[in-house]
Amino acid sequence: MTTKLRGVGAALGAALFLAFAGAQQPAQPQLHAPALEKGDTIALVSPAGPLAPESVKAASEALKRRGYTVRWFDGRSKKRGYLAGSDEERAAAFNAAVHDPDVKAIICLRGGYGSPRILDRIDYAQLRSHPKVVVGYSDITALLIAIEKESGLVVFHGPMGKEWSASRGGTPFTQKYFWPLVEASAAGSPALPAFADWGGDRAHGMKAPSKLVGGSTEGILRGGNLSVVCATLGTPYELDARGAVLFLEEVGEKPFRIDRMLNQLRLSGKLAQARGILLGVFAGCDATDPDGDLSVSDLFLDYFSGLKVPVLFDFPAGHVPDMVTLPLGLKVRLDADAAKLTLLEPAVEAPTPAREGKPAAAE
Repeated sequence: MTTKLRGVGAALGAALFLAFAGAQQPAQPQLHAPALEKGDTIALVSPAGPLAPESVKAASEALKRRGYTVRWFDGRSKKRGYLAGSDEERAAAFNAAVHDPDVKAIICLRGGYGSPRILDRIDYAQLRSHPKVVVGYSDITALLIAIEKESGLVVFHGPMGKEWSASRGGTPFTQKYFWPLVEASAAGSPALPAFADWGGDRAHGMKAPSKLVGGSTEGILRGGNLSVVCATLGTPYELDARGAVLFLEEVGEKPFRIDRMLNQLRLSGKLAQARGILLGVFAGCDATDPDGDLSVSDLFLDYFSGLKVPVLFDFPAGHVPDMVTLPLGLKVRLDADAAKLTLLEPAVEAPTPAREGKPAAAE
């Protein structure tokens, strides 16, 4: 009898150890970067893949026309295969922008691949003590998730250098849903953008968001690129979906791969933890073999219709020229019946007092 009890006790102890070991650490208190003001310095960095120097210059010029000083932090000429330099170089460039007291925003130049390789090299403590606007998407999803989780800082799933380099900058739609989110208002204080429906004014030819499962909910917006979200699972930087409005988007993946990744999120418990699901654009992921493929719509029904939480799809965010910037780590309301996403608080705080002698624009 004693032996049996000891066996039960050992099994119970092991189960508790695994439960505690797998439990997520409490999230850092929410933190907002100061709103941007004209003349502030924006850093362009390459935590993942490289961007052609001429595109970096075009992005820089577009941001200067907005009234900002722009500083390049490496990556513009360094290249190691599909990476913008070694892990040490990319992390050092990002951390240099984090530590630069003049830099008020960090815009990543492009995705591709590489940001997951430097997550354990980022100075999250410095970002917490000196918060900055951080912007990116695609592979940069890993960096955004890690920053929000480790520092509590609201980060921005939005246009990168390659978007700002196009023509004369981001498209009017992209700019409309970016600048009001990160800049101070005319009165000098941040305010909620004057849109009842964040991302509701569609560009020509863009699909309207559609309800998959009705209802309304509130929660912290988290997520990003589906494959990168899945790549964080089982690491110290994995996505925290507890009570979140979970945003997912993807590009160029076949339906069976989308299926596999959604199933990974299901088995990991992330889908069941979410209060709502916001599905962005799944560009180039449609079925190519009607007899051998399931459609992306089929997969959405398989994985989300039974969750009993609001689900909205075809939201204009992701790998598209006209994109809505999403503040990850911010409280939002998702109303699937009305096909609306509403921001419930400003994404940035009042800017710091005016600084004397802001540096001239630099390249």
